[in-house]
Amino acid sequence: MQTTNRPSSYTKLSYIQKVSRVNRKLRIGDITKVATTTGFSPNYTSEVLSGKYFNDRIVNEAYDMTRGRIANPVKLSSLEA
Repeated sequence: MQTTNRPSSYTKLSYIQKVSRVNRKLRIGDITKVATTTGFSPNYTSEVLSGKYFNDRIVNEAYDMTRGRIANPVKLSSLEA
């Protein structure tokens, strides 16, 4: 039996959920960084994140990069106040 550090309430995110969360948190230059890290072109990377193509490696890399960030609408609302 394997032990895990995950809580019992943990559920895996689907591919679509990851893409949605990534797109809410993308900043300028992120697509280029993901493309460089994964070895794909920036054009293909952009099309994957916009939903035209499916590529788990690109989505997972982008998700890991944006995981701890505040969503763009939240960030903008804090700047206005």
